[in-house]
Amino acid sequence: MISTLEPRDLGDIISDTFGIYRRHFIELSAITAVVVVVLGVLSGIAALLAPETDNGAIELTPLLFFLSILDFVLTIVACPLMYGALFHAVSEQHFRQPVSFSRAYSYAWRRLGALIVSLIIYYLAIFIMAITIILIPLAIYFGVRWAFFWQAVLLEGFDPVAALSRSSALVKNNWWRVLGITVVVLIIGAAINVVFWAILRIAPTVGPTIGSTLGGIIAVPVVITGVTLLYYDLRVRKEGYNLETLAKELNIDTSGHAA
Repeated sequence: MISTLEPRDLGDIISDTFGIYRRHFIELSAITAVVVVVLGVLSGIAALLAPETDNGAIELTPLLFFLSILDFVLTIVACPLMYGALFHAVSEQHFRQPVSFSRAYSYAWRRLGALIVSLIIYYLAIFIMAITIILIPLAIYFGVRWAFFWQAVLLEGFDPVAALSRSSALVKNNWWRVLGITVVVLIIGAAINVVFWAILRIAPTVGPTIGSTLGGIIAVPVVITGVTLLYYDLRVRKEGYNLETLAKELNIDTSGHAA
């Protein structure tokens, strides 16, 4: 187990990410699967029911439209909840206690509203900048500067707008480093997902969906763990962040049990 919070370089973050995932594979996979499987089932149903026109295009029926709306709503609500639960699990394991599925989701549930609003503000702002074309570099810049709004909302209790400012302050003077490490973590996650998708795409109709679902169950915890460790690294370097402070923010007492 990791017993201290210390600065981590890229190698440390990748090594610790897979170390945490290996030790808590069942718990992290369960936290992820409860959401990813539901979204995968919806996608599979849509794939099975989607009628094709004579030219091979998919015909949008009322049922498919309903499934699309349902999938969108569930994604907006369930994904932030899942990310928050994973963040809690990755944080909780620092204290040498079992990672708890129920504690993780309970922790995320308490801040779900703020997470959803933060998510909408983040992607809406990035989208508005990106569609102007000339502001795409600015969208990339702020996409990195605001990357830790999840953690700022969940752990530090910031409101949605303040969370963006908090993330920006943490990334200041570390933009290129944060970009590089985040890209590496995302590439690893994408590679895992692609492997599962490629293996199962030979199955008719729902094979790619099953592959993407299994890949997501494996890849999402890896990405969230890596990004969370990077967030802690920034706080350690800038603020002397330590386990005592983390315990207070997680509401964990010094004996290692949830308060």
